[in-house]
Amino acid sequence: LDRREALDFFAKKTMPEISKGLYDKFAGLRQYTIQKIASTPYKNDAVILETIENIAKTDRNKKTRAAAISYLVKNGDAKYIPIYQVAVNDSSYSVAGAALKGLATLDAANAYNLAKKYSSDAKGVLEATVNDILILQGTEADFDFISIAYKNAPPSQEKVQMTDKFGTYLSRLSDSEKIKTGIGYMLDFRNLI
Repeated sequence: LDRREALDFFAKKTMPEISKGLYDKFAGLRQYTIQKIASTPYKNDAVILETIENIAKTDRNKKTRAAAISYLVKNGDAKYIPIYQVAVNDSSYSVAGAALKGLATLDAANAYNLAKKYSSDAKGVLEATVNDILILQGTEADFDFISIAYKNAPPSQEKVQMTDKFGTYLSRLSDSEKIKTGIGYMLDFRNLI
């Protein structure tokens, strides 16, 4: 708790000591530090980026690795593609999902193929990322998977956000029966709300 309070103080005062949290022995504090650094002037510091890159590659805690990968994704640098390509095959859905988001922003064609590959057994963050990629880049051939994923998504804020993307996906289709079915799923969700 003392170390977390120190990190909060460093972040509030925008002090460079915030980076010390990246070396903390507790994975939760390393993850917390990554989130805090994103809103400081040090977010693009070369040493900090190198440390976060190392965390993304080697940290034993999966959630911390996923947070580091997500941080690198927001950075938008193509030099991290090899990290994403390795991490997308990780056994952790959070790590694989974060890596797939990175690939989606920098290598959309490869991300689409990977999303199709992982669509059958993805869960958690990976499932949400797969759904987003398929809805944004999917073709008419992907309708069954996309529509069932939308229909079966639990009522939540995520489904509200997914509704807009699903509607955009439907607008790209030419099969009127599929469009009607998709609109029916959207109306069912509206009626549920």
